[in-house]
Amino acid sequence: MNRRPARRVWRYVFALLMAIWVLGPFYFLLLVAVQSEADALRTPPVWLPKPDFSNFTTILSRAFDSGPAANPSDLIMPGLRNSAIVAVCVALANVVLGSAAGYAFARYRFPGSRTLPLALLGSQMVPAFALLIPFYTVLRNLALTNTLTGVIIADISITLPFTVYLLRAYFAGVPPEVERAARIDGASRWRVFSRVALPLATPGLISAGLFAFMVAWNDFVFAVVLNNQQSGILLQPAIAGLYNVREQSFGLMAAGSLISALPTVVIAVVTQRYLVRGLLSGAGKG
Repeated sequence: MNRRPARRVWRYVFALLMAIWVLGPFYFLLLVAVQSEADALRTPPVWLPKPDFSNFTTILSRAFDSGPAANPSDLIMPGLRNSAIVAVCVALANVVLGSAAGYAFARYRFPGSRTLPLALLGSQMVPAFALLIPFYTVLRNLALTNTLTGVIIADISITLPFTVYLLRAYFAGVPPEVERAARIDGASRWRVFSRVALPLATPGLISAGLFAFMVAWNDFVFAVVLNNQQSGILLQPAIAGLYNVREQSFGLMAAGSLISALPTVVIAVVTQRYLVRGLLSGAGKG
């Protein structure tokens, strides 16, 4: 009896169930976003509604309007711009600082060169809530609360340890013979690092940058505690602000959530080849 067709059918069924599991919440968000408030709360739900994109137009209408916010939904587009600034800065800082530190840990031997990366990785076990008060105290003394700079510093502190550990593992997998050949040809240490090691570690750098970008983009705790000025509001607190004691705008919250998910989804799809390669390569060379 040939079991290959049956196995193939089960694979397709399993793939379909996994797709429903992953994409189901996004479809439900889309349903709520393109319905009126009354239809969104209807039981049973309307699975194929007549689309109404007024929630998206309400949010996107503030894209080029710099006037004061009259409604909570007016803060989503400014929050998106501020979150983009924070996430890009955090990603760039992680790539620059993490690549230098990871390369040093991978190529040089000094006191703590083996134990410090493990300590950095262990620091990721500390809950973010436990760091709120220390971060707030330090940044307040530096007059950096209610600024994007303070949030950027906090997010870098959270993401950089994992970036260093990941890039250390990736640089350790780069053949040292390639760098020795460049040194024999007269290249300086900096030239070897910038022209040889970094290009070979491109997948790892992209993975580290995407990790830092996504953490900073989706940050809520530090964005709320360290920055409560309306002018500098970030995206996740802006979306959460749509649910308050005066109104519960589920349609606007769903539309805002879809808009906030779109950049990370697009970036992940475009760079998925490098992302998977970088994470798998780094995971196997700890």
